[in-house]
Amino acid sequence: MNEEVDDQDFYQHDFTTMGNWEVFIAHFEKIIQKWKLSKVKRGPQLKRGELSEGKWERTSEKILFADFEFIVTRYKLSLKPVEGIISPVEDETDEGRTQALDDIMALDNDFPPHVECDLGGSSCHPHPLVRWYGLRDFVVVSPGHCSISDESRVKILLSSVYIAINNSNCEAPVFVQIHELQQHYYMGVCEGKGIRSEFEMVHLKRTPPHCRYLTGLLNLFKSKVASPVPLEPICIAVRFTYVLVDYTSNNTWTQEPPDFDFLQGESLGVPELGKLPFGATLDPVSELHLFATWPQLMENVVVDSESYSDFEPSQAPLWSVQVKMAEQPACLLSEYFIEFIHLFSSNRSMQDLLGDLVDRGTLVGTNLSTPLDLLTESRVPTISKVIKKAKGQYQESAPEGPIADNHLMPILYFLFPDAEDIPKNSYAGPLSNHSNCDNQQMEDLAAGLKSAPVDGLVWRLAVVMSHVVYTLGGVKAAAHLWYEFTQEMRYRWEKGIVIPGVAPGFPDLRTCLIHQKLQMLNCCVERKMAREEAAKTGLVEVDLYESESEDEEFFDCSAEEPKLDMTNERRGSKHRHKHSLWNQPVGRLRKYGNFRLLGTGDHVYIPVTQEPVPKTEDQVEEDAEVLLQLGTDAQGAEMRARLMSASLLSDMESFKAANPGAILEDFIRWYSPRDWIEEEELDDYGQKKGSLSPRMLIKGNMWLDVWEAAKPVPARRQKRLFDDTREAEKVLHFLESKKLSAVAELLMPALIHASICRLLQEQKDLPMLSDSFRRIIKIAERITRNPRPTLKQFDELAHEIAEAEATIAQAKSLELKFSLAPETEQNLELRTFLSKLMHLSEVDVPGGPRGVIGSKIRIMFSDAQKAVQMLSDLEPLYLAEDTPRSTSSSNFPQPSIREFVMRARAARPAPSSCVTPQRLTAVLKKKEFRLAGCFSHDTTFQ
Repeated sequence: MNEEVDDQDFYQHDFTTMGNWEVFIAHFEKIIQKWKLSKVKRGPQLKRGELSEGKWERTSEKILFADFEFIVTRYKLSLKPVEGIISPVEDETDEGRTQALDDIMALDNDFPPHVECDLGGSSCHPHPLVRWYGLRDFVVVSPGHCSISDESRVKILLSSVYIAINNSNCEAPVFVQIHELQQHYYMGVCEGKGIRSEFEMVHLKRTPPHCRYLTGLLNLFKSKVASPVPLEPICIAVRFTYVLVDYTSNNTWTQEPPDFDFLQGESLGVPELGKLPFGATLDPVSELHLFATWPQLMENVVVDSESYSDFEPSQAPLWSVQVKMAEQPACLLSEYFIEFIHLFSSNRSMQDLLGDLVDRGTLVGTNLSTPLDLLTESRVPTISKVIKKAKGQYQESAPEGPIADNHLMPILYFLFPDAEDIPKNSYAGPLSNHSNCDNQQMEDLAAGLKSAPVDGLVWRLAVVMSHVVYTLGGVKAAAHLWYEFTQEMRYRWEKGIVIPGVAPGFPDLRTCLIHQKLQMLNCCVERKMAREEAAKTGLVEVDLYESESEDEEFFDCSAEEPKLDMTNERRGSKHRHKHSLWNQPVGRLRKYGNFRLLGTGDHVYIPVTQEPVPKTEDQVEEDAEVLLQLGTDAQGAEMRARLMSASLLSDMESFKAANPGAILEDFIRWYSPRDWIEEEELDDYGQKKGSLSPRMLIKGNMWLDVWEAAKPVPARRQKRLFDDTREAEKVLHFLESKKLSAVAELLMPALIHASICRLLQEQKDLPMLSDSFRRIIKIAERITRNPRPTLKQFDELAHEIAEAEATIAQAKSLELKFSLAPETEQNLELRTFLSKLMHLSEVDVPGGPRGVIGSKIRIMFSDAQKAVQMLSDLEPLYLAEDTPRSTSSSNFPQPSIREFVMRARAARPAPSSCVTPQRLTAVLKKKEFRLAGCFSHDTTFQ
């Protein structure tokens, strides 16, 4: 059965549904309203260079056209408000003025430095559109992923953007990027105040014949404007760019990488063993760009055609220079540092790297007796073998190790100059952690590094190790040098020879660990030598330190002795009868002022005590860990007290032996005076009375327990607190058991310090280096004070060092090219110019081509041109097919880039229309031709 259908309901459609293009337009209008582009106030006139040097703000939004993603980005120059100047408001009397039209006609920012656009949107550099149009505020619609090249799609997109601009009254220029992204091809429009400005572009690989000269470009510009009334003379701005790549011998870079002759100081890269190399192996300045600019010219006063050109660079009113630096130039210091970092990845032991040479050398050394024999007859060559003083019993010929004898000899002499009869590289003066850098401020910052004394043994070992790794064989050569070093340490311990180049005294915990270990080994050597010297003189069992004062301890009173008062008689009586044969005072050093024992009245004597126990930082950490592991119970507390009171017990026993009859109060007065509280009242012996401090009166005080347990034993008869033999073996085992990665970790603090000092010595007072040095020192402090630094930290430090070294090398290269003499008044201007050239993208040449700097630049280009013409009789290498032939001297090559900016005002499209600005920018390169035009017309009076 057929049902009746209402035709009116069946064919009803919803015509309010929005299509994809309508959604796109609506979304784009919301973005315009959000950014408030409908009311853009005009700002002050921009100064020269403000477009390129100012800070650019970027704001981005994503928008969809169907399934295709676009990114809408606003580029706006951030201007700092000037005090006393109020931002101008809209001028209602001039309805035809907008910010964009003002900017395209401004003459002060025609050629801002060209910087490639960062498509990621993270850079604050100006957009290429800024260079072509001089805009300070504009919007770019660019595809999110792929390019748009289809003509129909381009037309739909442009139509949608134009509709959105008209609907929202947007006064900022809006550009749409089409074709390939790397082409930077844009089309745009700007609507406002009854004027429509269309931005058009032409981008070709070859320059059309009729556009190779200014004459043809002017004709093209006039035909495009198509003004119904005659145009006034067109205003022109011109810039030619000249590139200098090949420098002559007077300006070339002379730095060479080090070779095997560096050990004899014959290489330019490394003048001496104890100095790290510095500088770039190749010229870090790759190109020098000279910009010859004619800022304001009228078309009727210049000629630029195929037959003649008025644009001679030596006659340009303005010159500016830009340098192109080599990307990541190879620098010696940073390469040394990075190569040393690679040692951290070596997990092979010394036996794996050197084979049976290590074991064979150890066996041979056990049968030798003459000095340095342990090193001499080793299968791995050593100092003694080089100087040929040993006559070992092992006569079999041994092959050389990874480092040849002629290279090993200067290294070992440099590390241990006392092995030579006439030392050439002695360690000069007291060692400290300060170098001879001129920059005291930076040197103070570097004082926070936990390193080793400058030019000490550890310092030299780190520097020489880096030379060996980079030049003499890498990992195996480093293992060979370390093996020789440890063998020398063992030999010096066994023969009682002090290690040179190590700071005297106990291990300094402010230095790196390997320096502390060598200080500990020196302490062991000194203790051993003192003990053996005492044994040789036969005074082992005699109290060497007992005082020989005028007042003898034991004497008989004679009749001639002056009569004493009762107090003195009491003292003498006590003194005469106090000591028995088994209780004689021993181990006295000297009297302790006028102090007397509280119980007997005898003089208090300072005892000869055992020297404090030296400890390195790893031993201190081990002791702390042991104390923590003992726990908090009674037994653990007792054991902790015993461990902590070992030195106190020794001192108390020495004090009792030197002062028979002493009590705890006597010991406290000498050992810890702050725990003895004096009173005004005097005792029987004429000294102030006193009492122990509250700290000493606490129940269960450790001092009292130790005093009661102490016996009168002189220091020479006590058990040694510091066993030099055992501690020396610990240090030697610590050094000999290290893998190469651990060796690199031990030496890295000293190498970091040496690298920083090298940078400080070479720095050229460049302003941009101050922050870089602070970052380097901050990272270095974190690394040297971290017991377990990471490879990421080392890589970060290497990157900072490489950048600083490259900057200094660039400054040196520029000084060489411009022949900068040291510290002369006439070179102050040149020094300031070079300093600006290092951190600014473009620097004006003072005086232009007629100034002192300009004359140097002319000579550089002239010499380069002469060299080119000497090599070939053909056209100069810089000559391009689409560039005009110079009509004057050949001191300059053909320009690599020619830029023209043409401006005019015309009434378009009708004679009754208001006068609107017109602009055309032309960029001519060897393989690129670009026109960027802005053509405006009146939309009201057409």
